[in-house]
Order: sequence, then structure tokens, then C-alpha cells
Amino acid sequence: MSVSDENIAELFEQYKDEVRETIETLDNELVSLEQDPSNSETIFSLFRHMHSLKGSSKMFNVDNIATIAHRLEDLMSIIDKNNAILNKYPKIVDLLFKGNDIFRDIIARLEEDISYTAMTADHMAFVGEIQAQIDKINRRDSQLLDAAKKLVEDIEAVIPTLEENEAEIIKKDVADVNTGLALATLEEDGANQIRFNYNGADLTETVRVMEETLGRFKEEKQTPEDGQTFLEAANALYTTLAEVATEDAMGLIAELGDGLQLFTDRKLEMDQMTVSFFSEMLDGLKQKFQVEVEAPAVKTTRASKTSSQVKEPQVKTIRVDEAKIDQFLESVGRLITKSEILNHLQFSFRQAGVDAGLLRDFATVSRTISNDIVNLQRSIMEVRQVEMNNILKKFPRLVRDISHKIGKEAEMVIVGERVPIDKSLLDDVEQAMVHIVRNAVDHGLETPDERLAAGKPRRGTVNITVTQEEAAILIEVSDDGRGLDLQKIKAKALERGFITPEQEQTMPDKEAEMLVFSSGLSTKDQATDLSGRGVGMDVVMTNLKKWNGEVLIDNKPGEGLAVGLRLPITNTLLTKEAIMIRVSTSTFCLPLEFVNEIVTVPKEDVHHHKDGAVFRHRDMVISVIDLKGLLGLPDAPLDYVSEEEVEEPGSSVQGNLVFVILRGKNETRQSILADEILGQQKIVIKEFELETFRKLPYFNGLTLLGDGRVVLILDTDKLLDS
Repeated sequence: MSVSDENIAELFEQYKDEVRETIETLDNELVSLEQDPSNSETIFSLFRHMHSLKGSSKMFNVDNIATIAHRLEDLMSIIDKNNAILNKYPKIVDLLFKGNDIFRDIIARLEEDISYTAMTADHMAFVGEIQAQIDKINRRDSQLLDAAKKLVEDIEAVIPTLEENEAEIIKKDVADVNTGLALATLEEDGANQIRFNYNGADLTETVRVMEETLGRFKEEKQTPEDGQTFLEAANALYTTLAEVATEDAMGLIAELGDGLQLFTDRKLEMDQMTVSFFSEMLDGLKQKFQVEVEAPAVKTTRASKTSSQVKEPQVKTIRVDEAKIDQFLESVGRLITKSEILNHLQFSFRQAGVDAGLLRDFATVSRTISNDIVNLQRSIMEVRQVEMNNILKKFPRLVRDISHKIGKEAEMVIVGERVPIDKSLLDDVEQAMVHIVRNAVDHGLETPDERLAAGKPRRGTVNITVTQEEAAILIEVSDDGRGLDLQKIKAKALERGFITPEQEQTMPDKEAEMLVFSSGLSTKDQATDLSGRGVGMDVVMTNLKKWNGEVLIDNKPGEGLAVGLRLPITNTLLTKEAIMIRVSTSTFCLPLEFVNEIVTVPKEDVHHHKDGAVFRHRDMVISVIDLKGLLGLPDAPLDYVSEEEVEEPGSSVQGNLVFVILRGKNETRQSILADEILGQQKIVIKEFELETFRKLPYFNGLTLLGDGRVVLILDTDKLLDS
């Protein structure tokens, strides 16, 4: 099968996507394996992924991936049979990481050249490394086994020359060693090849039933029938042994009988104490049995044993060009506007005195259409959304590689992988997070010796927590390292000319923390390929501004640093609830999500402060943004009471003013004075198409009202910073 055939081109694209997903999964599993080399589930999962990768690659004649995956599968098969191998050879994990990186490189090259499927010299060299590792493992094990067998043969040769009592002791020891050698060379399902005998009685099935049921009781995974099954097997064992036992086992057998009698008479439960008693009894009796290892029949693979396990439901997907989804969203946006026109017509009909019954029917149809449009838009927005795990799954490997490179120990903890985000945001969010995570490991975490000296664990932790907040998501990257050294940051900023000496002395901590996002600022004296050039955190801020996001910093010197990114779930066309306000002779839109509340304040409660006006509301001082002055709107200036007038007895200014209090940053509160609140309605935000409009300083788009008017949408972030 050739990947150049037109009829399989689409299947080949699916194959590449599946390989990419497998590579990401392998990265995370290898990180887990490195932290816990004895995890059998992870080991078998790696073995299974290598097997699948080999099979799918052979199907498309991608020989390089198929060959490398096959050899890695052989290596994982050996490890799967003996988990202790990873403790003897920890460098095996590095070898597996290297193989995964080769897979990633091959898939990337296949995007440019679909003929890049043959083994190269580098690939062959890597296969040689795998084989050398396999040979090393096998050589060590075979040497041990061969040496043990040779020792047993030598001992058996001298047994006839020994005294009778000495010979009997050594014969027993040799028998035990032979049993151990047989067990050591068992196949994967070797437990089923062990047989237990005692004076001619075959006890194998009885012992197996007791071991299996006791195992389930220990793990508290027993079924209702397990108690009765165990008792029947235990009584059968006792009856058989009582008939054939010799004096050396009578004590244990009698103790087993007493235990069973007590358990039955008192109707005891199989609690952990009881389970422990019977387990110890069984282990003691097994020491008296003759153990034999029979030749295996047809080998049963572990894959067949797990085939009956419950599988996760498969999600069916289809490929859709992103541009088509955008076109569909544009159409939905136009429908929303038409829906608002229907609402406007409904108001006009009521004003014109249209028949009440007809007006009621019109309102019902209009409301139904509006609800259907909103549901349609919500559905198509969900199509655009993907889970955060699409980018989060890459970070455990990133943290592992960076920490190894710079001699630190670090692990990653991720919470919130299922939170949705618009696909169009993924690349920028990932790029920003990469810089933050790199800084957390490189700048934030201390070396193992430094951490121990500070009373911390050797291994540092980097956490990524993602939470959903209405129409936004909050991504927090935190570490338990040293935190920000604000004095060093301010000194570097002064050195680079970002701040003045006066600012260095008086700058609040919150402002100093934000200096880390300045372009060209780094606290490292020498740049490396990881950091030190002062561009990483600047990229974070640039990407956030691009998507109307916000950055939050929580610095705890000596304990760690948390950097939060708050950004919209989507930046695509979206219905928003907004309030319409009149300021002077102009009408503006203000998205409801940026509005904290609307208050009416007596004029005499609005006072002059510094260069603006303020009023007190709920024990907070609210400053007033001079929107008329900022936009150059024709109207009288804000009428507030001066500080001198407040001191004059009996002075007052009549009337009330309406203020829209905005959701502020860092617990600050600012407001806009509105001459009139015109109401609330759904709007569709449209970006400015003409460059001239994009230069407007306090607006981020426009919307079309139901009566045909075009209204500008206020940019609250820019107003708050004004």
C-alpha cells in the first residue's frame, strides 16, 4: 500500500493524527513511569501502544516507525514480565523517550515528504542501542540462571559422598533451588504452570481458588459469592491434608481446622484480620508442599485477558474546515441581528396599536425564533471548542526535560484538563504557558540541595490549574520554589532604563511584579537556550492583550509564585448581553459581563478629588471616568460638589446622577456617568474592518441594533487604564 495513492490519502492523514496522539500519550506515560518504575499498568500500557504503533505503521508502509516500534515493543515485553528490570537499568526510560522523539520527528517530516518512510542511518543506530540494551538484560539474567544451575549440578554430584543426615538437608535445599529456578524461567502466565502436591494428593486447584479469593478480599474487591467459595476450598484443603499429612504438617493442619471451626461457629466476617490469618496459614502449608512446574500449553497473552474489560465509548468525529465554521457563525450572527429587528418591530406594532391577539402571536413566534437562534449559536460554538487537555498533556514531558537538563528535580500536577477553550486560542495560550512553565522550573524551583537546606522536599512541584469562570477561563501556573526577588527585578529594570531611581524606591510590590513582563528584562546574568533574554514573559503579555486577557500574579518569596491567565473561552463571534447607554448625544454598548452594577447617586454626594470626581458607595470610593472628556462629546462637564462647598453649611446640589460601575482590576472600582440607561439587549460584536476605526482608542467593535442603527462598543479595559 502506497501513501501516495489518492484513495488512501485521507486514511493516511488519520493515521498521522493517531500517531501524534499516541506520541503525546507516550510522553505522559513515560514521565509517570520515570516517577514510579514499578507501575505495572503504565508498563503494559506502553507495551500496548508500541504494539499498536507497529501495526498501524506497517499498514501504511511507514517502515521506520514500524521497525523502531517493534524493537521497543520487544524491550517493553521483557520489562512487562519483570518490573524490577527498570530499577536495575533506569536509563531504559531515557531510551524510550529518545524513541518517542524519533517518532515525533518522523511524523513532522512526513508532512513535507510522504516518502520519508525508510530507515535512515540514525534510525538503524538507535535500533542497535535498543538491541544492545536487550542483550544486556538477557545476558545478566542468563548468567545468573546458568550459574545457579551449574552450582546445583555440582552439589548434586557430591551428595552421594556425604553422611546421610547431611545429604538429606542438602537434598531439600537443592530441591528448593530447583523449584526457584523453574519459577524464574516461567512464561508470562507462569502462575498457571505451578502445581502443588502433598504425599500424592494434587492440591493445585484448591490452592489457586484460596489464593484468588483471598487476594480479592485483601483488595476489597470481593464478590458476594467469594466468601462461600473460599470456605468450600479451605474445607476441601483441610479434609485432604488430614487424610495424607505426615507429622511435620499436623500442627499447621490442626490450626487450620480450628480456625475454620471458629469462623463457622461464630459466623465471623471475612475482615482483614481473618484474611490475614488464613493467608498466613496457607503460606505456611505451601512450604510443606512439593512444587512442580509443568510445561506450558498454548501461551495466553495478556491482551486476551484484558479484552473482556470495559472499554471507553468511542466518540465519532468528522473533519470540517475551520473556515466553514466561521462562515456558519457569521450567518448565525446575521440571524441574531434579524431577531433583534423582530423585537424592534414588536415594539413598533404595540406603539401603532396593532390588534392585541395578533401582537401576542407575533411575540410568541419572535421569542421562539430568538431561542432557537441562541441554541444554534451555542451548539456551533461548542463545535469550535476543544478541551484544555489538548495542550496540557504536553507539559509533563516539558517539565521533565527541562529539569533533567539543568540538574533539578520536578514533577507536574495538572487539574482541569476537561475545561473547554476555543480552538483559535490554543496556539497562543500554549506559547504563553510554555514560557511561564519554563520560568517556573528554571527561575522558580531551587536545586535539590537548596530545597533540602530550606526544609523543602528534593523534588519541586509545578502545578497547572484550569477553572471556568462564566465566559472566561483562568489558567494558573504555580510552583513551590523561591518566588520573585522584587529587589533584583527593580535593580535590573533600573539598569535597563525601564524605571527611574525614584520609582525603584517607591514602586509598590504589585507594580514591581508586573515588571517581569517587560520586553528585554531578565534577572539572569547570562542567557541560556532556556531563558535569560527577557523575551519569554513579554510574549505572554503580548498574547494576552491580543485576546483581551488579563494576567494575575501571587508572589510569596521563599514559598513560590503563581501566575494566572484570565482570558475569554472564545474570541469568535458571540452573542453577548449588553446595556445601552446614552452619553451626551451618543449611544454606546457596554457588555453586561463588564458591568458590576448600576447606581443612582445624589449630585451632592459626588465630590472632586485630585483631577476627577469620586463618590462613596458601600464603603468603597468609586472614581468616575470622564467619558465625555475622553471622547470629546459636546455637553456640560460633570456637576460635582467641590471640597470648599462641602465645608460650607447648607450647601447642596439638587438632582441625581446615574453611574455604571465597571468590574475593575485588583479590587479597584471605577464608573461611567450615563445620561440615560436605554435598556438591555443581545448584541453581536463585529470587529472593525477599516483600519481607521481600529485606531479608535476606547472601542473594540460595533454592533447593529434592531432599528438599523450602528452602535460602538466600549472597551472597558482601555477605559479603566485611561
